Amino acid sequence: MNIVVANWKMNGDIFLAEQFVGRLNEIEDVCEIIICPPAALLWSFRNFKYYLGAQNCFYEESGAFTGENSPRLLKELGCDYVLLGHSERRALFHESDEVIYRKWNAAVAQSLRPIVCIGEKLDERSNWKEVLSRQLKNYIDRRDLNDTIFAYEPVWSIGTGLTPSEEHLAEVIIFLKGILPTSSLLYGGSVSSRNIGGIMSIDGVTGVLVGGSSLKIEEFENIIRQMSENSQIYIIHYEVSH
Repeated sequence: MNIVVANWKMNGDIFLAEQFVGRLNEIEDVCEIIICPPAALLWSFRNFKYYLGAQNCFYEESGAFTGENSPRLLKELGCDYVLLGHSERRALFHESDEVIYRKWNAAVAQSLRPIVCIGEKLDERSNWKEVLSRQLKNYIDRRDLNDTIFAYEPVWSIGTGLTPSEEHLAEVIIFLKGILPTSSLLYGGSVSSRNIGGIMSIDGVTGVLVGGSSLKIEEFENIIRQMSENSQIYIIHYEVSH
């Protein structure tokens, strides 16, 4: 069954949360929907019939870490998933691969299913294999990755309207599948209802991260309708500017 995950980033409010809960709760169980709102809005999804995810977590269960989110408390709030290593966390908050891996361990320990984001920047396009190998080095020898999702999100594609060619994306997925044979692989970056068909036709792509077009509920529902025709995993990734 398809899975749809919405990353709201630091956007949305109680009204938007209530709108989405009401509209999406009316959708028949054609796919599993995961919403990742800001932490302050997690409680607003307490009546959501699908799945709840966090946008980030810390690598300790508790302690003197002002402003961080405990993976244990996220689980108690009803979260089943957590996004880790998003490009914004790497760039704006200087999270290293080692820090992300520590968060992965903490999430797994609390039975949160991690969604680990990976991807190269514009000036790294020619060395994408090296970049992805470095970002994945801590996971290569793990034997417990069945519940971990990896999302390939080239940084140069986020919000730009640019996407890799289907040939290049197919090459990337083959490369990743060789490293992560048991994990679900997602693609993200400027995805919409107009190009989702081509992306999902690529063998090995088990999901997508959809860009800013998913902020509109009608577009969101249109994507869900298209996804219901495929047994894949999808992530809806909000990119909103104010």
